[in-house]
Amino acid sequence: MTTHADLLNVAAERLQATSASPRLDAEILLRTVTGLDRTRLFLALRDDVQPNDESAFQRLLERRENGEPTAYITGAREFMGLPFAVTPDVLVPRPETELLVEWALSHLPAFDRRPVRLVDIGSGSGAIAVAIAALAPVPVDVTAVEPSPGARDVISRNAAQHLPPDRPGRFAIVDGDLLDAAPGPFDIVLANLPYLTPEQIAENPDLAAEPRLALDGGVDGLDLIRRLIPRLPARLAQPFAVGLELDPMQAEIVSALLASTLPGAEVAIIRDYAGFDRHVVSTRFES
Repeated sequence: MTTHADLLNVAAERLQATSASPRLDAEILLRTVTGLDRTRLFLALRDDVQPNDESAFQRLLERRENGEPTAYITGAREFMGLPFAVTPDVLVPRPETELLVEWALSHLPAFDRRPVRLVDIGSGSGAIAVAIAALAPVPVDVTAVEPSPGARDVISRNAAQHLPPDRPGRFAIVDGDLLDAAPGPFDIVLANLPYLTPEQIAENPDLAAEPRLALDGGVDGLDLIRRLIPRLPARLAQPFAVGLELDPMQAEIVSALLASTLPGAEVAIIRDYAGFDRHVVSTRFES
């Protein structure tokens, strides 16, 4: 008979070539088919695997070996401690994006207006928008802007799961291009827009299964970010906070664009867990 530990060891070895976290991926897939949480799986490592579970696990493992993201296989990814539905219509939420959410949450109490008005542009799965609405320490009106119909369906599912009907503040999902369908004014503007170049996408096989529309930012990755920044002054309230996720190589360029577009505002760069420049933020709180 094969034990859970045997399966994990073999699977982690097989995933070395296709995954940056082979052991974790193998564990997630095994937990998916067995229904065991992490603690119960650890306690059952020496137990024999049921034949049906082993067959199901092998099927999922083959999908992961073929480059399908674990989140698409399981249909879920944890973000800010919350389980989010994920489909091939949306990008898989990344851990570094949690830093942008944490930054926004920390600034909500600084606004005198209640509810605070926040927009998430290019919302994808709704991870940013829903997490902020669910975890906000003060009432907040959240608008999630997303042009993809499939992605808007995913946002709706995640909002229904995590946002009770009686929560303070409004949650709206809007179909539109950048800020065109969300006139504001907004106290906080967040955006995790496509920021990779075609070359970066082609060089990274891990991205092959994710929607190209949510990845490709044009020749230098800044097509949408360059379109967004000039529109900010007409949509921002006073005071305001703006947070953008981007490629580390773009941080200085975007910082300069924000500084010239929002004169007098503070501009800063937030590094991710690996020490790379990942977010450019701008705030103005003085009267």
